[in-house]
Amino acid sequence: MTYPEYPGAPKADPSLQPMPNLMADSLKYAHQNIGPSTELVYNLPPMTPNQVWRGVGKRLEVGRPMIPADTLAWSVQQVRLSGARAEVDVVYPKNGIYQLATVHFVGSTAQPYNPTMLQLWLVPTSAPVCNTPQAVIDQPKASP
Repeated sequence: MTYPEYPGAPKADPSLQPMPNLMADSLKYAHQNIGPSTELVYNLPPMTPNQVWRGVGKRLEVGRPMIPADTLAWSVQQVRLSGARAEVDVVYPKNGIYQLATVHFVGSTAQPYNPTMLQLWLVPTSAPVCNTPQAVIDQPKASP
């Protein structure tokens, strides 16, 4: 299954587990391994439902959703899930350009998916466009 899907790929519902956890865990893992000293501003694929944005934010515990004024963000581009393996492509800022990384996971429906490898492609890519729904941006911040 792939989200967002492409023609011919089995459609995945981003609201159903393990999709939200894979998105959050890939952002956290990539950020910790590539740019831990930077703020984690995250972005999800276009048309991702509000509840997925909220669930990803809760699982991350740190960082915040991207807003249109942000110039640096970590963006989930695609999630691929095939049985016990999953891959998530994340676009990240590094030295003034955006590059692509793939976080590889192993798990199952009975066991959580855990990141096993970070593959850096070192290929420049376009800066992410903010996909955060306005309802998520306007959501009141939780008190500490």
